[in-house]
Amino acid sequence: MVSQPHCISPRIMTMHLQLEHGRSMVLISACASTLLTADDDKEAFYDCFNSIIRSVPFRQRLLLLCDFNAHVGRDIVAWPNVLGHHSVGRENSNGTLLLETCAKHELVITNTIFQMPKKYKTTWQHSRSKHWHVLDYINTRQRDISEVYVTRAMPGSGCWSDHRLLRTVLSVQ
Repeated sequence: MVSQPHCISPRIMTMHLQLEHGRSMVLISACASTLLTADDDKEAFYDCFNSIIRSVPFRQRLLLLCDFNAHVGRDIVAWPNVLGHHSVGRENSNGTLLLETCAKHELVITNTIFQMPKKYKTTWQHSRSKHWHVLDYINTRQRDISEVYVTRAMPGSGCWSDHRLLRTVLSVQ
């Protein structure tokens, strides 16, 4: 069972799933602040987010499904075991916050692991420049990366959001 952290955020939801053989998984869904948000608000979000991640026992599987409004860049030397070889774009300040969080909790950004065309990586198109970016990520514990088969955006999955749907296929046994 996940102990409840001492923070409450309407931008973060958690779900505990019971798996076979006494295993369990915790899903965390979050929407982080944008680049224009005040630093104090960003700090409060990440303090709460880190508290929730710390509350999940290490033996449990963990999957983060989040719109981090972040660009993580491609610096695999600076972020070993956090980034794969197939990231897109340049790191920004929100990306640094995400990368630091992943490094602190031994998480890997699954979007960056798989080689595929950009249309299956990018999740949001800037309205003025029409450039596609990756703002949404699916992260898991580094020790569990071998159980993730693919993470990809779904072009053409138009719905109520201006973001592409992001999905992952993984083993939950």
